[in-house]
Amino acid sequence: MPKHIIRLILLIVAVLAVAAIAAPLLTVDSFYRYGHYRANSVPEIAAQEPVYQTPRYCYGCHTERRAQWSASSHKSVICEVCHGAAQGHPQSGKLFIPTDTVRLCTQCHEAMPGRPVTQPQIEVAAHSGGQQCAVCHNPHSPKISTAAAKVSGDAALGKQSADACASCHGDDGNSPNDTWPNLTGQNAAYLARILAAYQSGDQSDPVMTPLASGLSSADIQNFAAYYAGLSCKAPAGGKPVGDVTAGESLAANCVACHGQAGRGANPAWPKLAAQKPGYLVNVLKAFKAGLRKDPMMAGVAKNLSDTDIANLAAYYAAQSCQSTQ
Repeated sequence: MPKHIIRLILLIVAVLAVAAIAAPLLTVDSFYRYGHYRANSVPEIAAQEPVYQTPRYCYGCHTERRAQWSASSHKSVICEVCHGAAQGHPQSGKLFIPTDTVRLCTQCHEAMPGRPVTQPQIEVAAHSGGQQCAVCHNPHSPKISTAAAKVSGDAALGKQSADACASCHGDDGNSPNDTWPNLTGQNAAYLARILAAYQSGDQSDPVMTPLASGLSSADIQNFAAYYAGLSCKAPAGGKPVGDVTAGESLAANCVACHGQAGRGANPAWPKLAAQKPGYLVNVLKAFKAGLRKDPMMAGVAKNLSDTDIANLAAYYAAQSCQSTQ
């Protein structure tokens, strides 16, 4: 064998011997304890304060939101998925509140192959017209109910008792006062629902609350059947202060619940066409201020300016309550 080959082999053997001797001296004791290259990372990570606290951490301060969340399909989504880690909260300040809900919600709800059919899916571009998801959906209870209460009242009995309502809502359900709603032709399910809400205290009004408190369930059903059965012939409302054209543009966001031109799409929600502009303004401002309670309308109204509210009221007041088709 040539001498240079022998020298090369000896050199390789010498290097390997030095490496074998040096390796234990240069390697920390914990190097192999938890697997290659992990050293003491496992106990170090385990010793850290937990970052995610789980929803139980939030219960004490957020009982109302907990009730909404735990009763909905979102109960499988923990609070910190949307709000970030609660480590140190509340001492260290408020948690993050998402503003780009389109980006957040579509992580689970954008339509794509392979997702479970039980998980609601949307085509983002066609679904909301660019609106944020929280405009229509309560993030803690996002499902929009399309179920309407069944109304089986007696319209004739409702008419007999309707004299008590005439001073505010008119003899024929068309209010003579710009600040009170027309009831003629209104969705029966909505009328039953709102009267029951006044009766239970879920909604509060200085006039309607004491009136509704004396009604029986049968009375509510009868009133709803009577007013819903009247032919809609509401006269034009008072002179609006808003801009009808600007209101029409805003109303495109309301079609899913209130129908084209406010003539109703979901029987659980009110028709708005030909309503009094003053009444519409007052109601939207009440939702914005939290005086009227509804998770969806609160999300919608909070982003409306006074000008937006006046324009929406002007638009809906100018619409015919009867279908043009």
